[in-house]
Amino acid sequence: MMAAVYHGTPLTPREALLAAGARAYCVSYFRPDSVADVEAQAPFIMYDNGAFSYWMQAVRAGVDPMDAGRLDWSSYYEWLEDRLFVPGRWAVIPDKPAAPSQMNDGLLNEWPHGRSRGVPVWHMDGPLDRLARLCSQYDRVCLGWIGDPKREPVGCAAYRRRMDEVSTLMGNCWHPLHMLRGVAVGGDYPFASCDSTSLAQNHHRYRLRLFAGTPDEWSGVRAYADKLERMAA
Repeated sequence: MMAAVYHGTPLTPREALLAAGARAYCVSYFRPDSVADVEAQAPFIMYDNGAFSYWMQAVRAGVDPMDAGRLDWSSYYEWLEDRLFVPGRWAVIPDKPAAPSQMNDGLLNEWPHGRSRGVPVWHMDGPLDRLARLCSQYDRVCLGWIGDPKREPVGCAAYRRRMDEVSTLMGNCWHPLHMLRGVAVGGDYPFASCDSTSLAQNHHRYRLRLFAGTPDEWSGVRAYADKLERMAA
């Protein structure tokens, strides 16, 4: 099975996003710059709440990690009201990085848009029985790896040991799981989907000059997007 790859935005300049075409995209509430263009061309959209970005912003400002991040998500819920209930769209339910599972369960209770459009996050250092419970309550669940992105990135040995436990829990019939920042392992497990910011971060390296014979200036962007999607096959 091939996992759907949601490409992170904003993708700049605007011409690069338009040239990338009708794909699955992720729009963060922290950086919704490209939302109108994405909604005009994308058949599948994942809306991310940006909780990790808000949390990191506060931590860098010196706030204690347990107190960092947004407390009121009502503006995110309102932002979703007129855009979420279109076929092919879903949103990540807010959580609080570094917080215990009980606190994040409280945030799940605030979600106003139903189980089919909202997707909770299971942080992979959390109890496996919480993952099982989330799978029983929601149509899709996001997995969030908690290793240091430089020393223990997604796909490292520690990640794979934890995924061995997830695989045992899932058995022969995997619940639809989305691997956050997981395109590198999208084809290693039967994920329903994953996301990546690689296109937004690196597309400028894949302009026409790197793809001799391509028909237009942005063909390299499309070729790189295709390459990322093949990684999840």
